[in-house]
Amino acid sequence: MSHYLDSKNFPCETESEQAALEARLESILQSDFDGNFFSMFSRYQKGLADNFDRIQWQAVCDKLDVLFKCGTAKPIDGPMIGIPVAIRDSDFFQEVAHLFGDNRSVQAKIDIMGTAWNATFADTGLWMGKTFEPVSRGLVDDLSDSNEHVLANYDAETTRIGRNFFRDPVDPNIIQSLGLPALSEAWHLKDRPFASTATGFGGELLEENLVKEKAIPYSKTGGIYLAQMDSSVVPEMKGKQVYHLNYRWPRLNPVFPMTCLVDELVQVADGIYLGQLVYATKHISIGAIDLPFIPAERDIELGEAYDPDKESIFDSIKEFFTGHDVDNTPDYGYQNNGFFLMMDPGYAQEIYADDAFPQLRPQPGEIGYTELGYDRLTPTGKTDNSTASFDWAQGWRENEALAKKFTTFITEASTQSNDGDVTAIRQTEESILQMLQRIGNDISAQTQHGDHLAHFEQLHRLFRAGVAPKVDAGLFKGRGEPGYNIRINGREVRDWYGEKETTAGFDYYHGATLNLHWGFAETFCPDRESSGLAGESMPAAVAAMLADGVPRGPNVLNMMWHNIGKYIFPWAGKSFERLSGRKLSMMVDESADLAQRYPERVAELKHHIASAPHYAAVKNNADNYWGVPGRYAAHLHSGSWDSGMSDQDKAFWQEEAERHWLMGYNLQDKRIRAADLVMKMADMNYRVPERLIQEASEESCSPFVRQGYSFLGVAEQDSILFMNSGDQGTKQVFQFHYRFPMVGGPAPIGYCLDELVELADGLYLGQLIYATALDKTFHSGVDSEEYNYQLFGYFLLLDDTWEQHRQAINLDTV
Repeated sequence: MSHYLDSKNFPCETESEQAALEARLESILQSDFDGNFFSMFSRYQKGLADNFDRIQWQAVCDKLDVLFKCGTAKPIDGPMIGIPVAIRDSDFFQEVAHLFGDNRSVQAKIDIMGTAWNATFADTGLWMGKTFEPVSRGLVDDLSDSNEHVLANYDAETTRIGRNFFRDPVDPNIIQSLGLPALSEAWHLKDRPFASTATGFGGELLEENLVKEKAIPYSKTGGIYLAQMDSSVVPEMKGKQVYHLNYRWPRLNPVFPMTCLVDELVQVADGIYLGQLVYATKHISIGAIDLPFIPAERDIELGEAYDPDKESIFDSIKEFFTGHDVDNTPDYGYQNNGFFLMMDPGYAQEIYADDAFPQLRPQPGEIGYTELGYDRLTPTGKTDNSTASFDWAQGWRENEALAKKFTTFITEASTQSNDGDVTAIRQTEESILQMLQRIGNDISAQTQHGDHLAHFEQLHRLFRAGVAPKVDAGLFKGRGEPGYNIRINGREVRDWYGEKETTAGFDYYHGATLNLHWGFAETFCPDRESSGLAGESMPAAVAAMLADGVPRGPNVLNMMWHNIGKYIFPWAGKSFERLSGRKLSMMVDESADLAQRYPERVAELKHHIASAPHYAAVKNNADNYWGVPGRYAAHLHSGSWDSGMSDQDKAFWQEEAERHWLMGYNLQDKRIRAADLVMKMADMNYRVPERLIQEASEESCSPFVRQGYSFLGVAEQDSILFMNSGDQGTKQVFQFHYRFPMVGGPAPIGYCLDELVELADGLYLGQLIYATALDKTFHSGVDSEEYNYQLFGYFLLLDDTWEQHRQAINLDTV
């Protein structure tokens, strides 16, 4: 990986602190590093430059903080390609935040500067890096006002004077086009030097460095600093050794905000230095101006001029009266204000690669374009063999494997003898998905005039003939081949209430909505005078629900979804992953003492107002509201997994997790990012998928970016809807259970209990089912009839191949 990263590079105070830092470093490298540090930092930069991805910012900055702490302090010589990774606001209320156990105050977390930077210059390459040039001791003496500490640290081999590189943004908008001219005027930038004889740059312009600079497309330069090895000025760094870049010396003529700026650098990999932006928050100056009629003297300081040796008169008086030595030098309140990268131009091809920082790549007419050979690149002339060139709407008929997959049903005998052969519903030239699209369109046309369940009869028949998927060794398994869409084991370590876990057996399916139905109608206004249509095997009231003669209004719910809803709520499907026996036992626990067994989880339920149905169930269980034991009470009686549970009960839960249960999440596409903060507050299970899973998703034609609305998937269950059973028995289904109190999640998902069957290899038909007795909290020991479960519509889950077909035929896309 990198011999530059080591937890021993940070001065930890205790062995346990050292071990914790080492563990965090190892976790980052295991989960994020794929053999290329340039691409790893590129992913960090992309996330932190995306204002719609704010939910990830703090976690990524925490990782960068660990990498910085573990980096090696090394001097830099010559030019470096640079890119800002994160810009953060100064936190003027940091000390108050610390009192409340937080690293940053609420005001700082808004990150106004970072948001503004992302919206304007984050990916323009406006700032392109720095150079580090030899400087004489005499010049350092003059520029640092003979500072003893700086002179004591002076080393001709490592002390450097530096300047920054700036570039005209490529294809700029109006704001971006003003950036460099404004900086040039405000910061007195100079034109790029092309010869070592150029003057006015302070340090020694070496010919070899100017040659290296030809890999960097910049036009203006300025922002002078002194650089040398030193201790970090940020208190949280505890004196860690860094390469220290100081812009603040008055004789450097810094312009705000450089009057407050100190950069610190460490090496983290070959050719890569990670820097932290450090700003003073106390005793600061916004610059100096000239006296009238005396130009270029800059004698009027607007604020406090930087002087690290300046003594406080108040501390001197205190020292005189107490007799104790007092550190009376200024406390500048230095804080981390973000991170940036310095990268050796010797690695220019890797830096400018498509999987790293292509936005920095030289463009035609810029220096570096010809020097790096970009003018000699020609099209490969390769034929596009990607799936994007395939006719997914009709071309499947000419592909033997696809034709078989798209037309072969997976069925079993229906639970109602009068259902007949459901495979006959498919017309000759249709795929099964095209058949479902045709049925859905017919239902929509019919229910525009009256929202009757009778119009859904073909979908009812297909569902009764479908085959329930199963759980095989803790993994989701369909009845086709191979029986899954994808298999991934994650690398990111997460804490699950005191136990570390990684994602295992991850599988996901894309989602589409067929038709919705206003299920409350069957609860509150069934037609009890209509004759039954479904035969004697079904209760009369339920048969009435299927009748076509009951006056009903149009299917407003379905029309709203297809015309408005699907464009607002970005549902993208569902995912499944292995579930440990420990986690399962907690999630289905309905004991009276849940608050004592799982205090942190219950507290989250309480404070996520949207999880009110779940928290209400917790309180009712404590009061023994239903007076009956839960479905699994016998295996929870001895205690929770972490406190008192017997070995026999633990073995039971482990076996249950292997044979029947999965952890599930609903998936959302990129549109959800605009509502990240709201979703995080509403859904206690809302999360960003780890990188490995995200990358797998991005390879499909419908990537997802968030997971939430968690559920327990459980196999081999009897359907809770009467319409799914009949004279041939009870329908077996796969259920998505959102209702157990410890699952949590925003309302109305706490009333949901979906069911699923497979119709073809990788194509699943689901029923959207909600309890309509909204005043009754869930308890697994209570008969399901108490909750008046009703069908609210049908949805599909599709593997990657079916999803390509769905997109091509525009099913639930327009």
